[in-house]
Amino acid sequence: MNFKKALIGAGLAGVLAFASSAYAQTLTLINGSTSDLDGVYISASATDDWEENLIEGKILPSGNQLTITINGQYDKFDLRVESKGASEDYTEFPGNTTQITIHGGGQADYQ
Repeated sequence: MNFKKALIGAGLAGVLAFASSAYAQTLTLINGSTSDLDGVYISASATDDWEENLIEGKILPSGNQLTITINGQYDKFDLRVESKGASEDYTEFPGNTTQITIHGGGQADYQ
């Protein structure tokens, strides 16, 4: 009986781990700044490490928008945007954010 409970528990844990790793959300990023963006990085707000470039190989021109997929789930997250080698950080967006407008100078609006 205990073996059966352990087996069921292990199976449930595996399903939950798969579900959390398979979580993805879409985020619409609007470039309201005067610069073209060539890098957008995400990080959990609780860490200093940046993940991969979410727009690798793309440019987000000023005045345009792009929908990107974020793999993983965050309680709060930060973005780093790059333009021509310069970067700015935008911090502590709620995990359920679906749209961010970058204005430049560290200013952004979100929904």
